[in-house]
Amino acid sequence: MMPKPPAEFCVDSFEYKEYTGTNEWSEPEYARPFVIEHCRIDRGASYTSTTSGKQLLYNAVLFCYEGITSPLPKFKPQSIIRFDGNDHTVTKVIPIYEAYRPVLYSYELEVV
Repeated sequence: MMPKPPAEFCVDSFEYKEYTGTNEWSEPEYARPFVIEHCRIDRGASYTSTTSGKQLLYNAVLFCYEGITSPLPKFKPQSIIRFDGNDHTVTKVIPIYEAYRPVLYSYELEVV
């Protein structure tokens, strides 16, 4: 079993609205929001350089740990995450598994 950070390290929380699809007018629809606690939010944008200039990769990365973060849903891209008074869209969900075992260790969520 891979060691996890201490629970005291996971001081952040956020509101999560899961993306459920689109309605008949092609507008996004979301489930009822709920609060997820005991995670870590690393605030700070990351950019990449392209031939047309800088391109934003993400505004923040959220770390949610199995056994620490509560609740821990199966996150979906295009869902809305609200923290620091602003809504952010999940662009990438990266599940991290323990070494040598197919057991979920954490999720890394990139948001813009």
